[in-house]
Amino acid sequence: MVVIALDSGKTRTNAVAINSDLNVLCRVSGRGGGLIYDSGVIINTLLGVIEECIRLMGIGTSSIDAIVISWADLDTEAYWVKASGIINELSVKLNIPRSKLVFDHDAVAAYYAVTLGEPGVAVIAGTGAIALGMNARGERARSSGWGWLIGDEGSAGWIALKALNAASRAYDGRGPWTSLVNRLKDYFKVKDLLNILDVMYAEPPEIDKLAKLAVLVSEEAEGGDEVSVSILKEAGRELALNAITVAKRLGMINESIVIGGVGSVFSSRIVNEEFKETVTNTLVKARVKEPLVGNYPLLGPVVMGLSRIGKKITSIDAEKLLKEL
Repeated sequence: MVVIALDSGKTRTNAVAINSDLNVLCRVSGRGGGLIYDSGVIINTLLGVIEECIRLMGIGTSSIDAIVISWADLDTEAYWVKASGIINELSVKLNIPRSKLVFDHDAVAAYYAVTLGEPGVAVIAGTGAIALGMNARGERARSSGWGWLIGDEGSAGWIALKALNAASRAYDGRGPWTSLVNRLKDYFKVKDLLNILDVMYAEPPEIDKLAKLAVLVSEEAEGGDEVSVSILKEAGRELALNAITVAKRLGMINESIVIGGVGSVFSSRIVNEEFKETVTNTLVKARVKEPLVGNYPLLGPVVMGLSRIGKKITSIDAEKLLKEL
């Protein structure tokens, strides 16, 4: 048995292959293969990564049981149509039956990484934020994932924007003082906070770069800055609201389900504690797992691939895989 799992994002496409003993057979990386790119570029990227993995293993395509792709940006119908066309072409080029090629939203992959396929909800909070859950009947629901311009409450991008707003209010005297004023001055290398306008509006930074400010907020919060603490607690409550909303929509509010956070924002002790407390106050039967932070993105498609061929893994198996991945 061989399963190839891919995490295809905007920046990088990473892949691993595992066998029935859950041993990692290969690791390969390529350029970004997110659906924002041209179909031809994506096909060449995925094809290159998969073929390199097959070459390293020294096997034929007939030995592959499943290829699972976790895809960023798979939010709208147009992207689903685009992804389907790419998968169909990959099937032909690799000479692998279409039935062995599986793809889904990276939020679905995160759900499998958190729950290992059990009923529950995964809340993802990195640059953006989204929650996805599934009940015992296989019904799915999501919450958030609207992007930084509309929503993504609780994400690193949202935290960064909150920090900038709080600092501007403190600078003007419209809000309480916060040490974020000086941290942001240092970060943007300006003597006067007002001068960050030259940076922000001359060429507005991309949200994934701006999201790095969330680390500063966490540091200031741990140093005792009350405004930073307030921002992070609100982030924790917003992320918890996503989990609760999904559980309600799926009729799991009074069920014993698995809830877990995924992504860099959960590195914050304050966010994590507020998230857990808010979830357990409403979903009293839920089991809130410790968050997955770091090399988790490939665990989801691995679990999806194993599930596809009828193999379930335990929490111990998942911990072993996470260390190897």
